[in-house]
Amino acid sequence: MYNLTVDVAHTYYVGEGRWLVHNCNNVLNANGVPYPVIYDPRTNRPIAFPPVGESLTWVPKEQRVPWTNMERAELIAEWHRRGFPKPEGGWDKYDIHHIRPREYGGTNDFGNLVPVRRDIHQQLLNPWWQGYK
Repeated sequence: MYNLTVDVAHTYYVGEGRWLVHNCNNVLNANGVPYPVIYDPRTNRPIAFPPVGESLTWVPKEQRVPWTNMERAELIAEWHRRGFPKPEGGWDKYDIHHIRPREYGGTNDFGNLVPVRRDIHQQLLNPWWQGYK
């Protein structure tokens, strides 16, 4: 996990791929870290935080939607059916991000899923949500 404090510039590079991210969201986790702004390849707009004011209640593991290689393959197939190109570098370099995490009742609906470079997902999004309480 990485804790970043940015005094001046709010745009910086992360990961092996040196991906440009911009941190301008004012939603903070319990550690005071702003929700990272990472771009959705479908829209070229920042991946949305679940709607502010929407209740995010912790869901026990046995009640969460499943996420296995089968669900991942279904998302990839739907991605291509909808005419989106294969992500840069291929699917092997990408995790599928649940915008509303499964831990908070997120579903596997297409609109709740977005491919994110694995290094960015693991270095920015996962730690941010681990700090969300």
